[in-house]
Amino acid sequence: MHFTTGINRPPYEKDSGFLQVTSGCSHKKCTFCGYFKECGFKLSLIKEIEEDIKEIPKYFGAPERIFLQSADAFAASYDTLMKTAEFIHKYVPSVKTIGGYARIDNFIDKTENQLREMKNIGFSDPYIGVESGDDEILKKVNKGYDAKTAREQLEKISAAGMSIIANFLN
Repeated sequence: MHFTTGINRPPYEKDSGFLQVTSGCSHKKCTFCGYFKECGFKLSLIKEIEEDIKEIPKYFGAPERIFLQSADAFAASYDTLMKTAEFIHKYVPSVKTIGGYARIDNFIDKTENQLREMKNIGFSDPYIGVESGDDEILKKVNKGYDAKTAREQLEKISAAGMSIIANFLN
């Protein structure tokens, strides 16, 4: 399987299968984060994604969930994510849901209808590092977006019916 960096996932994803869709972080500027700074951001080729999906049963058995790898796998285009989901369901029929790390700005280029289609094919509970709803804090930690953008994207995701896991810093 193609893994540019080690597997990084929340503890509750321990039983999930893992699949690299991106490597690194598309932002890499958050002041508090040390993950993925050592490698550049790269989108995986769909050919590599399909090859890796075919290997999932060998490494992970028959998982019910796939956790897409790297700092913001949802930075991949809608088309890439949908094709990935199609391959997952074709080669690993045990999979019911697909998640992964995401940034708020990963959803700006996806319409509410596209998010609804993603939900319907199995995407659920992306782990989004919202961090704060306060513009001063977002600027201080260099998230790269403001509270209004975060609220708009979260509302769009919610309107599409997709559940999320949001992380906020205390």
